[in-house]
Amino acid sequence: MKFAKTILILSIVCWFGISVSASENSENKVKAAPVLVLYPLGDKCEFRTVNYLEQTLNTYVKCVEEATDESWIINDKYNVKSHGEQLCEQVKQDDNLKHGNFSIVSLSLGGMMARYIIEYCPLDMPIRNVVTLGAPLNGISAIASLPRDSWVGYYIDLIVDKLMSFKFTERLFQPSDYWKEPEDYDHYVETSRFLAEANNEVDFDVKKKTAWTSINKALFIKFADDSVILPKESAWWGEYDEDMTELDRHDSYVYQEDLVGIKTLEDSHKAQFVQWPGDHMAFNYTQINDWVLPVLRS
Repeated sequence: MKFAKTILILSIVCWFGISVSASENSENKVKAAPVLVLYPLGDKCEFRTVNYLEQTLNTYVKCVEEATDESWIINDKYNVKSHGEQLCEQVKQDDNLKHGNFSIVSLSLGGMMARYIIEYCPLDMPIRNVVTLGAPLNGISAIASLPRDSWVGYYIDLIVDKLMSFKFTERLFQPSDYWKEPEDYDHYVETSRFLAEANNEVDFDVKKKTAWTSINKALFIKFADDSVILPKESAWWGEYDEDMTELDRHDSYVYQEDLVGIKTLEDSHKAQFVQWPGDHMAFNYTQINDWVLPVLRS
């Protein structure tokens, strides 16, 4: 009798273990939403990464480079809206993306294109999930390798602040459309060609906010020693104050007023803010597996 009971218990345990294993395997094979991968200006798609996402997630993955022509400085102005319109048309012509409900993974300055698609590209359904890696989501205010706490960087950036109001800088300076002038907020709002509008700091449009709050999951990744995105807190929607002190998102105007909906996302537990060690874009597949893939599968 005891032997029979033992066999019965073992059978139940084995059956339960097989069921759990099958369930886990089934979960891993569940097809995730399609993924749009956005690389920064001048960078070519890293198809090893793209193929890895495609195979691991068992879904369609499209990679877009903002530009690959080395003569872009002379022949093609860098205008976020111009590039964004072209990208939006590509999305609308793609059978796997044209209705929306896809996820976005943006690397570095590709985050500006992610913002354009989320806020400006009309789709039937909202974007599913968003992952940004080292993106200047709330703009940049200093030239890489010349931080404002150095006297050279300080004076150069003061000059750049004034030049940003001239349209010709679109041809010469990549971040001209998302440059933020901490010492003169009014001048920034008046002359900004993209960022202030995207942030709802001018011409408030509730549709932009709704586009963000409708997202299922968002993952914002900041690099601890980022020397390219200045301030690095911009990757978490932070900024510099007028004294050039880094402010985290909770102290930034855009977050406090919830102009874009990021505060709503965080309060509803739909946003994660994660810091990875190292400099700009220094990451590995372990980090992708641990942080990015779970978001894309949700």
